[in-house]
Amino acid sequence: MVSEKRKTVSKKETISNKKNKIEKKQDDSIMSLGMDDDEYNFDDEKAVSYNDNFYNNNNNQGSDDEGSDDNDFLEGEGSESEQEEQLDDSEAKVGRATILPEKSELEAKEFKNLKVKNVSYLKQSVAPTNEEIQHLKETSDLYNSNLFRLQMVELFKEIKIDYSKLTSLESALHQLKSVIEKIPSDQQVTITEANIEKIKLFDFNGGEGLSIQYSKPSQIDVVGSFMTRSVLKSNENVDLMIEIPKSVFDSKDANDFKYFNKRNLYMLKIFNSVSKVSRFSDISFKNFNGDSNKQIIVIRPKEDPKTGARTKFQIRIIPTIPNDLFNIYTKFHPNMSCLFFERNNFKIETFKEDDSKEINNLNNNNIIDSKNKKKSFDEIKRTPFYNNSILEDIFINDHMQLINEKCENAPVLIDTMLLIKLWLKIKKIPTVNSFQLSMLLIHLYSIGKVNKSMSSYQAFRMVMVYICKEFQKKPIQFMKLSSELTTTTTATATTVIKQNQYQDEFEKLYPVALIDNSGLLNIWSSISVWGFKQLIIEARLVIENLDSGNGFEEIFMTKFHFYQEYDMIISIKINKQLLANQQSLKVPTNDYYQQDTYLNYRIYQLIKKSLTKRVTKINILKINDDDQENENDGDDDDEIKIIIGLKVNSENWLSVIDLGPPADHVNASKFREFWGNKSQIRRFKDGSILEAVTWNPKNGSRHLVIEEIIKYTLNYHLQIPTENVRSIVSELDQLIVSEQVQDHTLLVLSAKQKLISTIQSLGLPLSIEAYPSIDPALRYTSILTTKDDRYLENQPISILLQFEQSQQWTKDVDSINALKQAFLLKIARELQSTPFQPRLTDKYVDLCVDGFIFRCIAYYPKEIEFMREQWLLDGLDEQESLQRNSQHHTFIQSLHTTYSSYGPTARIALRWIHSHLFSDFIDHQTVELLVASLYKVTENHYHNQNQNEKDSSSSYSLDTSSIPKTPIMGFLRFLFLLYTFDFDEKPLIVDYLNSVDKNTQLSIKSTFDIQKKSQNPPLLFIATEKDPLSMWFRKTTITNRQQWEKIKLFAQKSIELIESNYSSISFNWLSIFQPSFIEFDAIFNLDESLIPNHSREISNLINNKNFNNNNNNTQTTNIPPPPTTTTTTTTIIQAKKPVFRNISKKPQQQSQQPQQQNQNQNQNQNQNFNELYNNLQPGFNPVLILVQELKDRFSDYFTIQYDLVGGNKFALKWKSEAFLPTPFKPSKSKYSIQITKDSNLIIPNIFEIINEIQMLGGKLIKTFKLNQNSINLINEFN
Repeated sequence: MVSEKRKTVSKKETISNKKNKIEKKQDDSIMSLGMDDDEYNFDDEKAVSYNDNFYNNNNNQGSDDEGSDDNDFLEGEGSESEQEEQLDDSEAKVGRATILPEKSELEAKEFKNLKVKNVSYLKQSVAPTNEEIQHLKETSDLYNSNLFRLQMVELFKEIKIDYSKLTSLESALHQLKSVIEKIPSDQQVTITEANIEKIKLFDFNGGEGLSIQYSKPSQIDVVGSFMTRSVLKSNENVDLMIEIPKSVFDSKDANDFKYFNKRNLYMLKIFNSVSKVSRFSDISFKNFNGDSNKQIIVIRPKEDPKTGARTKFQIRIIPTIPNDLFNIYTKFHPNMSCLFFERNNFKIETFKEDDSKEINNLNNNNIIDSKNKKKSFDEIKRTPFYNNSILEDIFINDHMQLINEKCENAPVLIDTMLLIKLWLKIKKIPTVNSFQLSMLLIHLYSIGKVNKSMSSYQAFRMVMVYICKEFQKKPIQFMKLSSELTTTTTATATTVIKQNQYQDEFEKLYPVALIDNSGLLNIWSSISVWGFKQLIIEARLVIENLDSGNGFEEIFMTKFHFYQEYDMIISIKINKQLLANQQSLKVPTNDYYQQDTYLNYRIYQLIKKSLTKRVTKINILKINDDDQENENDGDDDDEIKIIIGLKVNSENWLSVIDLGPPADHVNASKFREFWGNKSQIRRFKDGSILEAVTWNPKNGSRHLVIEEIIKYTLNYHLQIPTENVRSIVSELDQLIVSEQVQDHTLLVLSAKQKLISTIQSLGLPLSIEAYPSIDPALRYTSILTTKDDRYLENQPISILLQFEQSQQWTKDVDSINALKQAFLLKIARELQSTPFQPRLTDKYVDLCVDGFIFRCIAYYPKEIEFMREQWLLDGLDEQESLQRNSQHHTFIQSLHTTYSSYGPTARIALRWIHSHLFSDFIDHQTVELLVASLYKVTENHYHNQNQNEKDSSSSYSLDTSSIPKTPIMGFLRFLFLLYTFDFDEKPLIVDYLNSVDKNTQLSIKSTFDIQKKSQNPPLLFIATEKDPLSMWFRKTTITNRQQWEKIKLFAQKSIELIESNYSSISFNWLSIFQPSFIEFDAIFNLDESLIPNHSREISNLINNKNFNNNNNNTQTTNIPPPPTTTTTTTTIIQAKKPVFRNISKKPQQQSQQPQQQNQNQNQNQNQNFNELYNNLQPGFNPVLILVQELKDRFSDYFTIQYDLVGGNKFALKWKSEAFLPTPFKPSKSKYSIQITKDSNLIIPNIFEIINEIQMLGGKLIKTFKLNQNSINLINEFN
């Protein structure tokens, strides 16, 4: 921090300086969000700087310094030596001796005669058994805490399968094996149009007429998780391995995709035969490990015809081929090519972060090494991905047997694999599956990093540590060969392969690799760049949670939610017909490429290059839960859908300029080539002349700039139509930025400043020290603020006139009140003849300023102290409320200034609360605090603090903050908070100043525990630094538990609806705001013309209903505007019948002579405005008045709910206890009716109550409807 020198300045100057700084931040904040109506100017400081590495074929190298996606990697804690100690410590825990200090002899004598309560002295205390001692020792040595061990024990009970109750599955497996074995051999299977529709078949020269001679499998075995007893209960699969016999292939089938066609034809024959059996008719093809070129068969067996039992397991039929079918060490190493119809195209798409780095390296290595006579990488024609895919089929059975063998030797591996599978399932890490991590676990066991004495907790932790430390440092890892040298002998030559022989090739081909014990196969070949980064992130979080001692729930129970991880979602829809016809989208044929994977990489690379510093993370999300199935069965077969998650950089994501190199730079042409016509040469303020790209998002909303960039880039490079690209960032803008709804905060701040200047110029006898704000309209969270130049629909905006403190003030409270009233009267008299149109009460004065009404409240801070000293309770709550609201306002205002998404997020949350008719049950400040907890929760503070410590010693920088940066994601996290946070068991702490330490948290928790045991515990306990007891808004926050449970239920249903449909382009996000009236007993429809701000009503926004008006949010167009001294008009606006009952009916005389109209115009307007305004109460809402009247009269009979923001209905719910028959009493005779003519029991008379409501509502109520429950009550007693 920069130290400040002490200066002697007046209090006014200090306040003025602070105010200017705050308002400057406010302007920057709301402008940065892009939700203002003003045009923006191109500012050098708002531009994304040029990164030469993106156009210098060296993207990867510069990404660490430039904040690109490489920053998603997590560096280990502390120095390298410290990390090594951390790794070793996990191993050292195993078998460590537990030495307990012995009791002294004195202690032994002291407790010698200690007896257990209620136990006879004749019974001796039983010493712990050996089993109990061993259990305690294991808990101490192998687990972080006893609680964690208990949690693990219970977890295994939930996720493990009882293998003794699988008779139906065993029956299905036996029957299926029998069916496959009985398929007749020597049948010809050929390529037909019908076959092409079912399976993937490659089209290549010489492939015409390809067929196979079917022979029954040479081997059929159950393998995989079922054999190792590591099947997860929530993912019940059993793998049936079939070995395709050698007779199906010949020695040349390894070339030119022939193997893959024959493999898939063989699987097709089995599919057609098995599907004829009724028990196995529920059968389908699925991609194997996400590979769309290789299918496996998935069967969901039906009931056993003998017993009628049905298994929940699905059976997966996976093919393999004999190891000796091909000479793998000469045919399938990374430098070998198996494709001969492509003779000229040597370029390999490596699927690394960016191929330009590899291409640059290749171009620099074109010179042949004169000593070794070895060709450079680019001079060798190779098909590494093709070779790797065939090796997968060859070695899959060997890998399964290896896992089974190791699990027999070390049972701890079984539980560890279960933990890995559960963790992967709930975290949904893209392109990573459980088999890949299981092989890593086996590798760690083979090299001694994991041993059989470990607990599953320790082994699981070791896998995570190895991923974070070893794989982050060295992404290419080799499993140990079965021997130091592997030798294969053929008829012509002997081949020798060494450990790590092809390391250089693998490093250039894959972003990450785990090479199996053959030295040739990359088991992790399908893991993408973004999947690998996410794997490291999640592994690092696991270690942090394990080390904290209480991270069990976060690791194994907290599911992945896209709105918790990302700030923006991009949905891309691509027509398969476009893929077939568009050259830029065609998959290369010089190696083995899968269409989906190749397309994902192309899009990832383009988005990464185009967004540069705007984002800190790019992730292509996995929609399907099954980690080995990437097909979405519900999608249109003619379309491919890609969902991309973006985490934005809060400093750059709203920039509208991308800076390029100087016009004469060597990379200027490459910059223009990438951006096309969007690139222009511009001159900037510093005199530099640069290539630059400027963006003009719709309506000047800069939060849409990323969507515009992605649409342009994908259309320009891949010809994907812009209408097929959609971002989930603006779906709810209609609720906060539209023709009916606008954020007027900047206008209100400007009007307030004008009012302050006017009051200061009046020369008042008392000095005003400050003008604190206490209204949401001045802190960016108001949903009711309206700019109405006629001052008919304005909601008053409250500010305080805080008097300067002085010792000359009296301590007499009555005198202080009289002084405040005289001061307000003075202001009103001074402004009487001005357009401010003051309206005076004994508490405040209302002043009209630029279309807003300000409610100025005289306030003296010492008054509260005097009232407490004198035990004056009358008015104390009101004064304390003003003080608390002022402090609360300061916190909220500064929060939005720091995080520009806070204000819009709070407004969307409030709209959701009101739209579901909870306006009367939860107050504005409570919602603000709930939203604030997303930005200023203590966990965020400590997490960011720890992350900064890591980043200081790391070359990587990762944005793992959970603070939302877009309003829509902030709102979804608000809903998630409502239904997942345990408000009954935990206090919610909002750490505004990042000053809540551990001791303060414990103190707050203690206070919460005490209040929870009281007779009337609070439903919500929200503590802040200034309000650790959660007392500030206790009287106004929600107290009705039934309504609170409904709010949480609605939040849960809203989230579930969004999670199920967010990837659908046709999904209407505003549907979660649509209220439901099914549960209510009576609904009253109101006259919209009498409802202020009805244009903002939620159904009007959902249906895009337009209102013909000249002034936002009003329908009463026949009332004249207020008088002004600077404007004139040439049209007479006639005042018709007022729409509000509290406006007096004063007829306006019509002018008989047209020539006098212009002369009398201003005078008539002044008179009309004064008459209307003087008879209008600011903030008048007839709906609120009617609702309050009904609550006062009928609170014993029903609850009433309505939407405060322009709602045109209110609904009633009868109280069941009110309709219990009770004896007649004169005091209860009103609104009652006898059950029968002769009975003394009465119940409420529904018709009389409804009639009374209609009389009270008058013309405001148009119609009403009784729902079924009301009709049932009527019929029951009739």
